[in-house]
Amino acid sequence: MQLSLWQRGRIRLARARRWEFWPAWLFYIPVVLWIVLLGLRHRHFTLFTAANPGMDDGGVVGERKSPLLLALRDALPEATPRLQRLPASLGAAERLEQARDFINGQFPVVLKPEIGQRGRGVLIARDAAQVERYLAASHEDLILQDFVPGKEFGIFVYRDPDAGDIRIYSVTAKELMHVHGDGERPLHRLIMEHPRAWLTAPMLFERHRSQLAQVVPAGEDFHLVDVGSHCRGAVFLDGHRLITQALGQRMAAIVESLPGFHFGRLDVIAPDRKALREARDIQVLEINGVTSEAAHVYHPGTPLLNGYRSFFRQWQLAFAIGHRNRQAGAATVSPWRLLRLFLSDLKRYEAAESASAGARQA
Repeated sequence: MQLSLWQRGRIRLARARRWEFWPAWLFYIPVVLWIVLLGLRHRHFTLFTAANPGMDDGGVVGERKSPLLLALRDALPEATPRLQRLPASLGAAERLEQARDFINGQFPVVLKPEIGQRGRGVLIARDAAQVERYLAASHEDLILQDFVPGKEFGIFVYRDPDAGDIRIYSVTAKELMHVHGDGERPLHRLIMEHPRAWLTAPMLFERHRSQLAQVVPAGEDFHLVDVGSHCRGAVFLDGHRLITQALGQRMAAIVESLPGFHFGRLDVIAPDRKALREARDIQVLEINGVTSEAAHVYHPGTPLLNGYRSFFRQWQLAFAIGHRNRQAGAATVSPWRLLRLFLSDLKRYEAAESASAGARQA
């Protein structure tokens, strides 16, 4: 099943009108210029790399996910799911044995690279065969994590560079798209007639290519997205109304349990929005550093200038926090090392995506 040239052109035109779908290289031109200006003001172009001294290279790129999650698990066991590291240094048989011991027949589980961004390489494995295929295809360090049902949110937090207290910068509610079957239309038509899904049809057609011609039964929901990443098809909604005193206090307690973490986004899951407001049953799935985004700006219809204002303020805070931490003795990363890290990260991208896609589609 292929999209026609007319359909592809229509999608490209619609995406061009919505800045949330612009390619990163285009959208980030003003942001990069702002970072350069901040570097000139502070006389240190990589000062932001000192914002999170507890993360590899400041949590800018190439940082491992597990150290802070394990620290949080030790301090607040209820605040993050169980996880198991599966290093690439282990033999294939030993990795599989450790994975089986951890899973103990309880599915689904989450498999993802130890180093990764934007949901790449993430697989929600629903049976043992998917786990085996993923492990066989991946040759990098991995994390195996308990799957937690509920609603996913991105909470961007920072330690105020002047007052020193923990504050919430933004909350993003993540909606995973689905289509509702009517017993008549095949999946490809449901996607193209969905008010949002058709904008990401090329990606969704590739992801679900073996099921596109199937008719979705009446009353049944077909989930198009299973990972809370915008570039993977999740819809991001501004959740500023979910910020409460209780949530602020809970997030402060969580951040205080993360050594050397001062600035970034925590991807969390809660039973629902009410539970998040009341700070009940919140579990941290992932901890992202300096280059994570306050993703509420991707709320459909957000004015472009509002998005830039938020990112400009975010980077201003990163430099201010980095400056304070550097005065306290934190190290910064050289521009040349950052460049090497970014280049290495690009090489990891394709391999991680191939492993998760192969495990899902086979």
